[in-house]
Amino acid sequence: MTSSRRAAAFGFCFEQLVRGGLRGVWLRNTPPAAAFVWAANHHSWWDGFVANAVLRHHGHEPCLLMDADNLRRFGFLTDLGAIPVDQPRKALAALGSGRPLIIFPEAELRAPGPLGPITPGAQWLARKAQVPIAIAATRVVLRGHQKPEAYVDVSVSPDGDVAGELAARLQVLDGELADSDPREPLAGFATVLTGRLSWDERISRWTARTHG
Repeated sequence: MTSSRRAAAFGFCFEQLVRGGLRGVWLRNTPPAAAFVWAANHHSWWDGFVANAVLRHHGHEPCLLMDADNLRRFGFLTDLGAIPVDQPRKALAALGSGRPLIIFPEAELRAPGPLGPITPGAQWLARKAQVPIAIAATRVVLRGHQKPEAYVDVSVSPDGDVAGELAARLQVLDGELADSDPREPLAGFATVLTGRLSWDERISRWTARTHG
């Protein structure tokens, strides 16, 4: 199987993983049309899959900047565009070819909550490649349904202030989640991908079909 076919197969499998594991993915605003650095917080196991789903939904074939040790363990991810963090030239080449580059500038998976310390890699790569930075505040939360929901709030940073913009966006998003009806999607977010309904919703639909 060629690399492109493997990439397509893995992409399909990852989308099905998101559909089966989450209630859905919702997005506010849209990423740029051309190459850019996607800088997101990393507070959930799902973050990479959610970023991939959002970007592919908008017609992109993203690359992911990934810890070299993890990439050695999961070498097949190179077919999906994973690039070791210690190979910045490959990252710049990907941006130069028009592909967005996913970066988690906290540099590690952190517990849900405030933004951790930010490394300068996203800003450095964006400046070198002369592309914008898409700040992607991301929350994967269990609310009023059986499966978690993913919300992504995107803004294009005019000055490359990743830490300030990302922290501010997360604060707003957390406030909206806290003040919203947990049974309803957040207002102002568009559906990117629909996932698994709750057990009670599936029973209600079955009952409506059989007794309607």
